[in-house]
Amino acid sequence: MEKKELSAELSRNFHLFWDNYPSPVMLVYKDRTILDRNKVAEAVGCVPGTRCIDSGKPEDHRQCLANQALEESVGKRLVAYSEQLGMVVDGYWVPLAGEPDIYLHFFADITAYAAGHMFPEKKECAESAGCSSCTGA
Repeated sequence: MEKKELSAELSRNFHLFWDNYPSPVMLVYKDRTILDRNKVAEAVGCVPGTRCIDSGKPEDHRQCLANQALEESVGKRLVAYSEQLGMVVDGYWVPLAGEPDIYLHFFADITAYAAGHMFPEKKECAESAGCSSCTGA
């Protein structure tokens, strides 16, 4: 059985540094089990013991860089539009030094600073169709 627990010290340090970050932050085990989360991640429903990849749709996770980060033991960054969140995010997957099976995952909402090409193209449709692209719903 693989270890999926955090030491009290690691948990304390995580909360010390990340509880006041304005976006969700998670400590995640290599099999995608959430080990701990900050206050914002808790508020949006991230639950320790569940797997982050089981939330949302499978395509929401297609750009995940966790495997690369763990294999290379180096932080990975992706700036992209997130359909699921409806924003441009600056996302990070950062392996913990001394904990080869655990990584930190977080993002920043940079929508207000993103260039126009970062957003999906708007589809042309009849305004009377009432689709979410036209109504903003």
